[in-house]
Amino acid sequence: MSSGEAPRYRIVLYRAKGCHFALVPQLPGCAARGSTEVEAVENARVAIRTYLWVMQVLAADRATVELEIKA
Repeated sequence: MSSGEAPRYRIVLYRAKGCHFALVPQLPGCAARGSTEVEAVENARVAIRTYLWVMQVLAADRATVELEIKA
């Protein structure tokens, strides 16, 4: 990968409940959905960019509150 080339991420596609889900194994919690595989992949691109931006913002600041909850 050259210095100007964007990093590449693997996505895993699933079909469930009548739609498609794209998970990004390298980025825990990063996922997207779409009504088609193509839409799920395109939504995954947006999810990856958003995930990376949020991680960059959070890395610059300490957590205000840390909680443990039941789901």
